[in-house]
Amino acid sequence: MRHRISGRPAFDQSRAARGGGQSACCDLGDFLGDLNFWNPQFLIAQIKWWLETIKARKSRLLIADFAPCAQLAAQIAGIPSVAVGTGYSVPPAGLDSFPILLPEYSERVFAEDELLRAVNMAMAYFGGRPLARLSDIYAQSTAMPRTIAGLDPYRDWRQAPLLPPLNERLPRPDGSGDEIFFYFSTSETENHALVDALIGLDLPMRAFIPGATANIRELFVEAGVTVETRPVPFAEINRRSRLLLHSGQHGTLCMGLSMGIGQVAFPQHLEHLFHARRAAELAPVRIVNSGTRDADEISATIMEAYEIGGGDAAAAEKLRPDLFGDAGAIARGRILPLIQ
Repeated sequence: MRHRISGRPAFDQSRAARGGGQSACCDLGDFLGDLNFWNPQFLIAQIKWWLETIKARKSRLLIADFAPCAQLAAQIAGIPSVAVGTGYSVPPAGLDSFPILLPEYSERVFAEDELLRAVNMAMAYFGGRPLARLSDIYAQSTAMPRTIAGLDPYRDWRQAPLLPPLNERLPRPDGSGDEIFFYFSTSETENHALVDALIGLDLPMRAFIPGATANIRELFVEAGVTVETRPVPFAEINRRSRLLLHSGQHGTLCMGLSMGIGQVAFPQHLEHLFHARRAAELAPVRIVNSGTRDADEISATIMEAYEIGGGDAAAAEKLRPDLFGDAGAIARGRILPLIQ
């Protein structure tokens, strides 16, 4: 039986106690530390659960979407595993240390050798082989991140080709779209300056804002924004839009890059910020700090991006072959040999 499992343990409060937060992780080692990877008893409990699950389901293959304890369990159980996600969440094995991802967040809270010691204590408990490096959590997994090289923090260390992040190839917009499309999935609209800036724009706008309160949605409707109640098809966004606003989500950035239109990102955490900065190296992507509380400043940034409109057509055409593809067919080609 094949079993797809995914997990993200609860955030440990150790960083908060030191005056920080999970969003301030400077590398994947720090992120694992925040997930209690310094605690061998925690790891033993997690790995034990996964081992029992693998045994109960008679699993022959594990496919994990950011589930490092599950991948350790697969190593112990002797079954193949596959790591899926974006490049950000699927690091390669063999790294002596995880790289710093953003220069202003360079002070590590957790030492990798301490985390490695805890992991190896857990591995020894189950009779597993010790790891030489912390990144070897992923050593026996087939890495299949869906991203493009320009957005991949580990592009210099990748061995296998990346999977394309988008399946549905659409023609580039013809330039007739005049809408601003904004997608805010969680708490972005708690920034009242952002809401005020958007409401004050005298421009056609369409939104999908599942994280907004009913009152905020009503404010947008009263301002003339078309507020969708379900996700908007890619083809509709492609046809109608002149500018995209979002938090810097990997998939939305890729959509905008493929369309070759301008984007404004409002990152809510460091993964958003990393991807938005990388995307800005490839195409016109403006970034507004999540702490910005000046509605006029936000409005000016949006208006400037809207007036420019189209992005770099040549860059978009260059990126499109890497952005689109049948990821399912590629994945099947890599997974099937693991279970035959």
